[in-house]
This record gives sequence, structure tokens and C-alpha cells, in this order.
Amino acid sequence: MLSLNRILAIIRREYLERIKTKAFWISTLLVPVFLGAVMIIPAWLAARGGGTFTVAVLDFTGRFAEPIRTELDDMLRRQTSTATAALDESGIVPAEQAETMGEMMEESILDLTLVPLAIDGDPDLVREEAKSRVHSSEFDGLLVIPATLPDEGQAEYVAPNVSAFQMLSILERSVSNVMVADRLTSAGLDPEAVGKLTRRVDLRTMKLGAKGQETHDQGQGFMLSYVFMMIIYMTVLMYGIYVMRGVLEEKASHIVEVIISTVKPFELMLGKILGIGAVGLTQFLLWSVLMVAISAPGAAAAVGMGGLELPAVPAVQIVFFVVYFVLGFLLYGTLYAGIGAAFDTEQEAQNFQGAITMFLIVPLVLMMYILNQPDAPLSVALSLFPFFTPMLMFLRMTLTPVPAIQLAASVVIMSATILGSAWMVGKIYRVGILMHGSKPKLKDIWRWIREA
Repeated sequence: MLSLNRILAIIRREYLERIKTKAFWISTLLVPVFLGAVMIIPAWLAARGGGTFTVAVLDFTGRFAEPIRTELDDMLRRQTSTATAALDESGIVPAEQAETMGEMMEESILDLTLVPLAIDGDPDLVREEAKSRVHSSEFDGLLVIPATLPDEGQAEYVAPNVSAFQMLSILERSVSNVMVADRLTSAGLDPEAVGKLTRRVDLRTMKLGAKGQETHDQGQGFMLSYVFMMIIYMTVLMYGIYVMRGVLEEKASHIVEVIISTVKPFELMLGKILGIGAVGLTQFLLWSVLMVAISAPGAAAAVGMGGLELPAVPAVQIVFFVVYFVLGFLLYGTLYAGIGAAFDTEQEAQNFQGAITMFLIVPLVLMMYILNQPDAPLSVALSLFPFFTPMLMFLRMTLTPVPAIQLAASVVIMSATILGSAWMVGKIYRVGILMHGSKPKLKDIWRWIREA
């Protein structure tokens, strides 16, 4: 008979032994800081990434330099007002903070000034002289408008740096808008009227909920799915390998030979898996709290700059995220414990470890198919395959309402698989935990399962 008291004692030992280490607290603090920085720094740089540019203009037509400058100024003004309005309407930060961030964006958004140059003499000589002024850093670049425009040819931008994509994009659109307007005017059409008639119609994507409610989704659902899938993948993989290494260390130090004199091998395996799983849940809870605190400013900046809406996470998804994390860890932790018991070093266990890890990688490969057809029969079947369930079933939940019968079936199938895996791995553990000196082959492991 299994002793609950002995299992609890092992869980307590594994849990306390690991949360008292410096490595646990260092990783607990550094991971959210790193991930928060990944969210905050790009938003901070985006707000300050516009830069200041002064571009010389050689207009060989003699009539487009000023219209282009006017169009450019209008576009920059619209860009600033749109970003500020999106931040004001986001509701993520208080009004006074939104106003301050809006002022910062106005100050740090792209500043592009066009300076028309006089054209006197041979065009080639004028161009060479303008290029020399760019080389001497008097200007950041040179915009050349050939005399054949707007009918033929194309404008050119000459500069040492042609990778300032934001600046080049808005400059190109300004030139294009002016040229198109001139062609329309020449054809006897009103550019403003044509612009109104040909304005693009955006497709507003609305996600339909289980109760018929509609929510605006601009791709936040995909990002949510991807982030949660990666969290499950990384944490299950990390703590599964953590279990394996813990078993290998105890085998190498022969501590396990003393421990199993008082507890059964299966009790030791179960206690170790549950203890390390509790460490994982503790660390995940701390990460969640720290990530919310650290990433909130970055989220506010992202909403303000891009006009995005943060996705609402239903409570049922949070519950099943924890459920699938726990079930996934128990399944893979059990398998990794068996590998640790069967071998003496991590190098010897690599082939078997890689085979198990593949079951975690395959769902990432299947993700795009599930994203496109979350309710297809193949998607349902794949999400019910127990080794894929933690990621694929949760992915489907974030994309579409999943029938309760499928959710219940996934939990039942995973639970049965965990029990079967624990029974099988328990036999390997019972024999392998005391084996030293020889690297077992697959047939040896199969013999342990049959004979233990």
C-alpha cells in the first residue's frame, strides 16, 4: 500500500529544497524582468524611433517640391493626432498620464523636413553638388524628382542610409499622393472627390462568443493563443527536464539508495514529480504577478501607439490553462522521471529525451493548421491526442467555443494516460533507480516493464 504520509514528506522535501535555492529566486525575478523588457523596450523605442531627418529636394519639374512638402506635413500631423487619440481612448492609463504620453509621442514622432534646392546650370552638375552636401552631412538625403514626372520615370532618394524604413515609407507616400493628384487634375478630375470614392473599406473582424456576444479582434486572439501555448510548452519542458535531472543527480550521488530503504520507489517517484510540480506552479504564480506589474506600462504604450485593444481573457480559459499545465506536467514529468531512473547521465538519456520532447514540438508545427480550421475533424482528433492536448486543446479554446464534451473528454483521456504512464514508468523506476554502470537498451527497458 502507498503511504500518503511518506509521499507528502517527499513532496515537502522536494518543494522546500528547491524554493530555498538562489537559482530559484534569481530565475523567478529575471524571467519576468526579461520578458517585461521585451514588451516595454520595443514600445519605448517605437515611440522614439521616428528620428529627425533633413532631406534636400531637387525638383527638375519646377512644380512639385512645395506640394510634396505640404502633403508630407499633413501626413505627419495626421499620424501624431491618430496616435494621441488612440491613447486617449484606450482607457488603460489615467487621463493625466495619457496626456503626458501623448505629448511625448508628439515630441518623438518622425520629424522630416524637406529643403528645396535651387537648380541653376547643368542638371548633372547640380545633382553632383547636392550629393556632395549629403556626403558632408549637411543633409541626411537627397530627393530627386526627374523632369519626366508625373507621366514617366520615378523619383529617387539618394543617401548613405537607405534603411530608415519609417521615413522612406512616408516620403514615398507623399510623393505618390502628389503625383496621382496631378494626373487626376490633368485628366479633369477632382482629386478629393476621387479620393473619397476610392477610399479603402477596412474589414472589421468581430469574434463571436459562445453566448452570441461580439468582440472586436484585430489578431489579439492569435497572440493570446501563441503566448499561452509557448508558456505551456516552455514550462512543461523545463520542469519535466528538471525532474529527470533531479533523479539523475540522486542516482549519481547514491542518495536514492538510502531513501528507498524507507520509502517505495513509486512513492519516491510520485513525491518527486508532485513536489517539483508544486515548485513550477509557485514560480508560475510569482511570474504572473510580476509580469502584470512590469508589462502594464509597455501594454499601455503599445495600445497608444497602435490603437490596439487588449484581449479579455475569460475565466474559464484561465482555469483550463492551469488544468492543462498541471496535466501536461504530470504526464511529461512522469516520462522524464522514468528516463532519469533508467540512465546514469543526461548524455546517455539524450535519445529517449529527444523522443519525448518531440511530442511537445509537434503541436507547434500543427499550430497553423489549427489556427485556420480549429473545428475541423482532424483538429479535434489532434487536440484529443493526450500528448498534444495541453497545447492544442487550449489553442482551440482561445480560437473558438469548444464543446464541453470535448473538454471533459480531453481531461479524462489525459488522466487515464497519466495513470497508465505512471504504472509503466513506475516499473522502470523500480528497477532502473538502482541500476548503475551499464547503458540500458530499449529491449532492457521493455524487460523491466514486463518483469518488474
